[in-house]
Amino acid sequence: MRSINDRGDLTTKARIRNAAIELFAEKGFERASLRAIAERAEVSAGLVVHHFGDKNGLKKACDEYVVAEFTDDRHSVGTAPTLESIQAMLGDLDSYDPALDYLARMLTDDSPSSDDLFDRMLQGTLEMLEAQQAAGVIHPVSDLQGMALLLTAMGLAPVVMHRQVARVLGTGTLTGQGLARLTMPTMELFSRGLYRDQGILDATREALDNQPKE
Repeated sequence: MRSINDRGDLTTKARIRNAAIELFAEKGFERASLRAIAERAEVSAGLVVHHFGDKNGLKKACDEYVVAEFTDDRHSVGTAPTLESIQAMLGDLDSYDPALDYLARMLTDDSPSSDDLFDRMLQGTLEMLEAQQAAGVIHPVSDLQGMALLLTAMGLAPVVMHRQVARVLGTGTLTGQGLARLTMPTMELFSRGLYRDQGILDATREALDNQPKE
């Protein structure tokens, strides 16, 4: 895994957070100690406590950063992607690897923090859709929250099933570069849809509308 601490001259707080993302991904939340995180970041354990309070506060900061990596306005969520923004994203795929490793580990933990991380991803996706719908980038959606849930589940499926997905992609481990192969199928699905007409959509809407009310 490429260290996210290699991204340039980071602040001490960012260096601690990035070290925590790496170690939480490698060892899990319980086994990654504050002392080990401090050593990875090349700071004192007291400095970690100074910036984040405790390990739960540090994990919250890690969650917020990772969620922002995938849902923030890094590539301008309120406007249609441009050639330049897509090229920038594809040229920076390796930078997503630590976040992918972190999500894979944290989302499969049987803990409330796993649910909280999923909820953060869901909220980030919902806010992105709201911004895009308000800007006219996407078609109006009948159930925006349901769409956000569907897109979040679709987006996280390769992360949760990282071993199977990486095996099929032939990459050994799940990486941003490996996932690049899914970029065109994803954009084709989102931009053109799968069916040639909306007959199935109309039939589904009618069937749901005619269901007996409980």
